[in-house]
Amino acid sequence: MTRNSLKKTAVALGILAFVAVAAVQAQDAKPFIGAWKGTLSIAGQELEIGLNFTLDEAKKIQGTFDSITQGAFGLKLGNFEIKDKTISFVLTDPNVPGEPTFKATLDETGKKLAGDFTQAGYAGTFAVVKQ
Repeated sequence: MTRNSLKKTAVALGILAFVAVAAVQAQDAKPFIGAWKGTLSIAGQELEIGLNFTLDEAKKIQGTFDSITQGAFGLKLGNFEIKDKTISFVLTDPNVPGEPTFKATLDETGKKLAGDFTQAGYAGTFAVVKQ
């Protein structure tokens, strides 16, 4: 096999691996895609919240957070990790202090997402229902 053939083979395998990873991520994210609404409980307060998950052109999950009670909408989410029916992510908006972090599990119906929330040393819970 020539050196040129080896390069072509390596490039082709690299492309196939990238496509496979993108497909797996999109497949894993699919149950989470959509609009969700519910409540977040922390430090004795209960807030009405919304989560919105989409796939971008590269089939990577993207999201925004709405704190409806506080009048804050469209705050950017990032650092998504999905494993089976569990998802974790961080509120990455630079105007929100304390590195708000979410980790939740999708119930067996695929319609409810519930889990833990932490921010600036405080711990709470949240639960949202798919709209």
